[in-house]
Amino acid sequence: MAGRAARWIGGGVAAIAVGAVGLGAWVNSLIWTPDPEMDVPVVCAPDTPTMPHDRPIKVLVWNVQYAGSRRYHFFYDGGEAVHVTADDVEDTLDRIAEVLRRENPDLVLLQEVDRGSDRTAGIDQHAALLARVPYPCHLATPYHRAGYVPHPSQQHLGKVDMNLSVFSRYRVDKATRHQLALLDEPWWRQAFNLKRALLEVELPMDDGTTFTAFDTHLSAFSKGDGTLGKQMGELDAAMTRVEGEGRPWLLGGDLNALPPGDDPSRLGAEGAWYAEDVTPVKRLFDRHASVIPAAQYAGEPQRWRTYVPFGAEQPDRTLDYVFHGRAVDPGEIGVRQELAISDHMPIVLDLTVPSADAPAARDTDTDTDTP
Repeated sequence: MAGRAARWIGGGVAAIAVGAVGLGAWVNSLIWTPDPEMDVPVVCAPDTPTMPHDRPIKVLVWNVQYAGSRRYHFFYDGGEAVHVTADDVEDTLDRIAEVLRRENPDLVLLQEVDRGSDRTAGIDQHAALLARVPYPCHLATPYHRAGYVPHPSQQHLGKVDMNLSVFSRYRVDKATRHQLALLDEPWWRQAFNLKRALLEVELPMDDGTTFTAFDTHLSAFSKGDGTLGKQMGELDAAMTRVEGEGRPWLLGGDLNALPPGDDPSRLGAEGAWYAEDVTPVKRLFDRHASVIPAAQYAGEPQRWRTYVPFGAEQPDRTLDYVFHGRAVDPGEIGVRQELAISDHMPIVLDLTVPSADAPAARDTDTDTDTP
């Protein structure tokens, strides 16, 4: 009897162990753990031209809210909505494409682009936009990817694959994904939560030099836990590195921080999301050039606001920014008043990379809605 009991216990332990291993493998299959640095595949037509000097390059920077449309009050903004119908996603993609066709940018830096996520009817939005507005070069890298997210309680996100996407009329030789600091939260939340990233894109120029474009989207809802400060430091390090290499560069994206001098208390309860004593983006303003100087954010705040809360008719804060290197001459810049597409409005600007013997860069011109 003792022998049989021992065998039974041993068999039970073995079954539990096998089950635990199986469960662990299943959980791991749902979780994406990116390396600190990863090469990003680039698709370019073979005859794509190199980026020119001394000619204006038009850039569009936009958080497109995963083409979720403005019809839904999503759970993370205090509503209940989680999933979006295919018709609403396709309609929103049509509207985004209309803006791209009208603006006709040479370089597009997008955030929150879903590629096969359950919440947006499994549509590959990167491919869908390219089908509507073709670009010869394109690439994307995820920053929220999971096989299944069991949240929120009323309707799970399920599979999610949200990306930074870049479209370019000029050749791209290389792209690198840099992992940024994660929110200060338990490991089981980190496992299924966003893995914020910096996407570095290298575009060869007609004289053999390289232009670097950075696309990023930093953490929201950090409530002053230090995450944004760490992420700003990582952006600063990357910008400083390419500046030190003598490259012209530009960084654009949703940085989820108020501009210097903006008082978060004016936002009421939502001001708690911006709990730092000094806005973390000030580090970038102190060390790098912004296409919109800090004084303009303070002097004309409504002109440069980019975020539109659900149900609002006007943006109430600036969360999206563009910084540039010394070798870049920024031209006109505007925030386009596209209120019915995303909870963010697009930033559109012209830039020029002057030749070495060109005159000194001129002051930035600004506009709010020039076509």
